[in-house]
Amino acid sequence: MSQRLVPLALLTALAVAGCSSDGYYYDRNSEYANASIAQPLELPETRNRAEYQDSMPVPQASSDFLASDDFEAPRPQPLATSEKGQREFVALRQSGDARWLAVNAAPAAVWTRLQTFARDQQLDVQSIDAGKGEITTSQGVISVNQGLRADASEVRCQQGGDVSGSCLNALRGYLAASPADSGVSLAAQSLSRDDRVRLEGRDGTWQIDLALDTERSWAELLYQLQKNFNTDYQKLVDQNRSRGEFMVNYIPREDRDGGWLGIGGDGEPLPMVLTLRGEQDHTLVTAKRADGEETTPALARELLDAVASTLR
Repeated sequence: MSQRLVPLALLTALAVAGCSSDGYYYDRNSEYANASIAQPLELPETRNRAEYQDSMPVPQASSDFLASDDFEAPRPQPLATSEKGQREFVALRQSGDARWLAVNAAPAAVWTRLQTFARDQQLDVQSIDAGKGEITTSQGVISVNQGLRADASEVRCQQGGDVSGSCLNALRGYLAASPADSGVSLAAQSLSRDDRVRLEGRDGTWQIDLALDTERSWAELLYQLQKNFNTDYQKLVDQNRSRGEFMVNYIPREDRDGGWLGIGGDGEPLPMVLTLRGEQDHTLVTAKRADGEETTPALARELLDAVASTLR
């Protein structure tokens, strides 16, 4: 063996050493600080266009944000490593008179469970539409559609246009007890939709764009904020459904003793307001200080990024 070759075991040891517990984090903020935009490569008009395409296409930005000289890339959100941070597979959601189930699985996976449920319960099935995610029975309609997260679904039971509580309760127990490897339906793949939660820069500030109406967005945000905003540095303190507002206390990362990891911290909590506003079939979430002080774009982005991370 050539002496130029490095043993695999040594490479592994070096990689592990780079992620040791000394808190080392590779800061790449300045790596592209002076990057500039180059003119695109111009090809002859006589070329065969079918033979040429972008090898690494850049998607169109959904933001008008331009980084300033003092911009810092956001730190990654801390991972939930305890059982407390794990998501329930199925949970009940409610907003006003509306009720539905939030399931921690993609619609194509939930669809197979719904078909098995209808068969096991010996329901009188009249029609099955995988494209719409609907099972119509003489007792009512069971439906599934995409939730906020890519791996989440919403399941509803309706009878005569109203919520069927008995159906929801039966489905909740059935889905919770169903095996994890129940399979995926290719016929229901079209129910899945990506990019349901987007953090965007608009008009010099930041907002979250949720691909749900305000009723469903409110219910999901309320659930996630109650579950995840319960620490010393981010805490849900109040809500106003009629105004579409959540009041939270938030300590910016730079003011926490634990740094960007968010462990501990003696900084003073800032009173913040999260406001929901409907726009067509989407919901926009913005953040501002509740004490009337200026809300910097960096602060708005940091808080909204923490909120968005609970929804992904």
